[in-house]
Amino acid sequence: MLMAPVTGSSAAATASARPATSITGGPEVAHTEHAVTVSVPASAGAPGYTLDVATDELALTTRRAGKTVLATASGDTGALRFTAADGTWQHATGVTDWTWKNGVLTVTADSTLDGATVEARITPRADRYQLDWDVHGGGPKHLGLAYDLSSAGHWYGHGEAETPQGGPGVNQPWPLDTGEVDHKTFGPASYNMIDPFWYTSRSTGLRVDTGDVMDVALNKGGDGLGTFTVASPDTYKATVFVESTPLEVYRDYVAIVGKPAKSDATYEQYAKPLWNSWAQFYTKVDQEKLLDYATDLHDNGLDGHTIQLDDKWESNYGNLTWDPKTFPDPKGLSKKIHDMGFDFGIWVTLWINLDSVNYQYAVDHGYLLMDAKDTTKPCEVTWWNGRAGIIDLANPEAKAWYEGNLKKLMDTYDIDGLKFDTRFFDEKCAPREGHQATDYQKLGTQLADEFDLQGAGIRVHWNRTAHEAGFVTRQVDKGTGWDSLRASATQNLAISTIGYPFVESDMIGGSGGQPAPSKNVLVRWAQSASLMPLMYASTSPVDTNDTTTGQKVDYDQETVDLYRQAIETHEKLAPYIWDQVRSTLKTGDPIMRPLFFDFPKDEASYTVTDEWMLGPAVLAAPKLSSGATRSVHLPPGTWYDVNQGTVIRGPKALKGYAAPLGVTPAFVDLKAKGAAKAIKALKRDDAPAASVLITPDAPSTDAGKPFEVTTEVTNWGTGTLRNTRGALDLPEGWTAKATGPTTATSLKNGATLTTTWTVTPADDTRWGSHDLTGTATYNGYNGSQKVSDTVQARVKAAPGSVREPYLTTDTTTSGDAQYAQAGDQFAIWAGGQDLSGWRDEKGVIYRDDAAGEKATVQAQLVSQDSASPVGKAGVAFANDLTAPEKGGYAVLAMTQSYGLEFMTDSDGDGKLDTWAGGGSTYHPAYLKLTRDGATYTAYASKDGDTWSQVGTARVPSATGTGDAGMVASAANVNYPGENIEAVFSGFSVTS
Repeated sequence: MLMAPVTGSSAAATASARPATSITGGPEVAHTEHAVTVSVPASAGAPGYTLDVATDELALTTRRAGKTVLATASGDTGALRFTAADGTWQHATGVTDWTWKNGVLTVTADSTLDGATVEARITPRADRYQLDWDVHGGGPKHLGLAYDLSSAGHWYGHGEAETPQGGPGVNQPWPLDTGEVDHKTFGPASYNMIDPFWYTSRSTGLRVDTGDVMDVALNKGGDGLGTFTVASPDTYKATVFVESTPLEVYRDYVAIVGKPAKSDATYEQYAKPLWNSWAQFYTKVDQEKLLDYATDLHDNGLDGHTIQLDDKWESNYGNLTWDPKTFPDPKGLSKKIHDMGFDFGIWVTLWINLDSVNYQYAVDHGYLLMDAKDTTKPCEVTWWNGRAGIIDLANPEAKAWYEGNLKKLMDTYDIDGLKFDTRFFDEKCAPREGHQATDYQKLGTQLADEFDLQGAGIRVHWNRTAHEAGFVTRQVDKGTGWDSLRASATQNLAISTIGYPFVESDMIGGSGGQPAPSKNVLVRWAQSASLMPLMYASTSPVDTNDTTTGQKVDYDQETVDLYRQAIETHEKLAPYIWDQVRSTLKTGDPIMRPLFFDFPKDEASYTVTDEWMLGPAVLAAPKLSSGATRSVHLPPGTWYDVNQGTVIRGPKALKGYAAPLGVTPAFVDLKAKGAAKAIKALKRDDAPAASVLITPDAPSTDAGKPFEVTTEVTNWGTGTLRNTRGALDLPEGWTAKATGPTTATSLKNGATLTTTWTVTPADDTRWGSHDLTGTATYNGYNGSQKVSDTVQARVKAAPGSVREPYLTTDTTTSGDAQYAQAGDQFAIWAGGQDLSGWRDEKGVIYRDDAAGEKATVQAQLVSQDSASPVGKAGVAFANDLTAPEKGGYAVLAMTQSYGLEFMTDSDGDGKLDTWAGGGSTYHPAYLKLTRDGATYTAYASKDGDTWSQVGTARVPSATGTGDAGMVASAANVNYPGENIEAVFSGFSVTS
């Protein structure tokens, strides 16, 4: 029925509450002294909610069943916030008027900026409300929402997150609020796989409807806030979902943006790996190397559907012609790869380098995107291979020309498919007349859909076409360490739950230009990928090349065998996975998903970072870190352990579950659809029945000081184990005394032999980490067996002093740096805002006047520990390290999370103003600086034998004999009060 509008004003805020006015069966609106409240009743499929709009200072609080499930920020942050013309942050304040008309609550508020008011329009629906708002007056530049993260529990979604800890390459917090997200260029043209959608553990969600770039931050600097800022003064449009479960929030979102209409990948592409050349060779690839690579894979039974040649096959980027020097016979190459049973594919891009033959042709014919600032000239963009123009897919003639070149290339050389790389648009460019930046995601999707993408998929997002196309989604390049492996798992959960369900990790073993993955990382990554929808491979388990050193890396036969086993497991699981693909085409639900999508009432599931559901039946719990055991969380249900053949009733925590290198923990929900097919694929009979777990997992002590550890030997098998014995393997000179039994004549299914040990390090133990290995021997149905688990026991340095000829100096603001020396070992504890051009704050141990005009300073950085990801420790030269402004200043440091930094002072003012470095952080790190007059060169090594040059620089102010030393800075500008601990050994200065 029709209702008269309800209105209010600032005067009404002081009056008594008036009765609610409602539309029968729909929302009701009531006004109290401090709030306007919208009440939406529960209905079929929706739980109902209330939205309180605070009137003293505009803020929004959403409640379900009386409990807060989402609330905007308060105080100086502001809920509805904007930047003024001068860039300062402003926000809405007291409500001055409100109306309820035709199902829309319109609220007007003052703001902290004189002359600017905020108008918000809230449209409630059964399971969501639309929030549209504007700023009138004041010349706003950006509009944003801010939320108190804790009000909604935990936060998820977003996609590939840029983080201070190295995300998305080596870090992806899960949940998002447990880490930090600082994503300043979050937009439709981004290379990252992202969508403006977030959901929470309290079953609320936020979608921002925009085609503009956003600045998104969650818990930045640990502030507990979520800020979602759009770089536009136009109407801010958002949808807030309120549901009973996170899965229902996801389904609401997918109903808006679309679900896959098809799967771009075939059954075979789900069943077998794609082998891509990138991480194996990077750009140092040629015809002979690629054939050797394919032959090794083929001869070692490492199955796959395609060999895909990545970057650096072209004569020049954008020419789409072969480099005759490195690929003299591409037709013959294609034939030989096909003869081995593989398809053949190549890497392509729409970016044409300025020195390419095709560039001028494209310019002359108007085929390139134009510059956003000067639309009379082509847009030029910088990428990892130089400077380029981008083909304008909105120009039908340009698209036809590019497609024609691709199809001619494929026909001529029997190429079966393509890997499209780089973006289809850049913010520096102007969209073609009649188009918007967001259209290029759609245009790129349509182009790619004409070709076989061979399971490499394509990185398009942000629009309905991308969601409906059903492409496989590959991740951004990852590093090659354990952190990147863990990020590959949580990132797939993030991507698949923003509406892109056909996910795969980055290339198994990583592809980010870091040192080759270790055997354990490579095998564990393959095992993890075997329990994902698709497997995307590159690094060969036979041998590979370390791109940082140029050295060949050979893996052993076990690496090959275990990698092959992972491939075979995935192939066996393919019928079950294909069932999930077909189900997703009907429902839009993700295949790889967090446990709480299936078990929303299981609170523990909301913070599990290293397990996932693969469809409704398979719980994957691969080992994503070093060691031979892991803890497993099983939600409510009846679970079949595919390795041990036992049935376990959840919820249950499996502590110290056996996961030696050859075992991939996985469990099947016996009551779920597809359980029988999953068990048939995953069941094995050769896994060890027992495990041994050492706790704590990182004990620490002082040299000569006793500490306690516990070993727990657990029987996970179906039968009884005989003559079980636990023991400890210790570093030389250490002792251990057991408290309690170390043997068990019989150990029944589920039983544990627990032993506490008092361990005493030798008095002269060096600082740093030392292996402590627990072992268990037993007689089982497969005869006598032995299992083990290793932790690193850390012997700590303690502050003290250094001995002559070493000196110390402290340039930190707090001035409380501490130092220690034990033989050739040194330690520094220091604060400091930064060690860079803008701040030079550090603790230093140095040798005075020890470095001549030709000198080398070298040390092993054993370890460093700082709260800040940019905490730094390394070696340095200067004319006078107590006064860098006297010239000759250079530092080579390892950061906590971002690899190496080589910094020098180019003009003698004592400020570090040149930089080189990057890569991954590793320890121990061997660091070396050489000086030849005014030329400084930095080197780094993992082993002290094979060195890589970090950079070289001129430091004209370097004169005469100077100081050399070790430095450490907490770089704590964003982590006030935090210190760094850096441990060095083997420091030397030669001159």
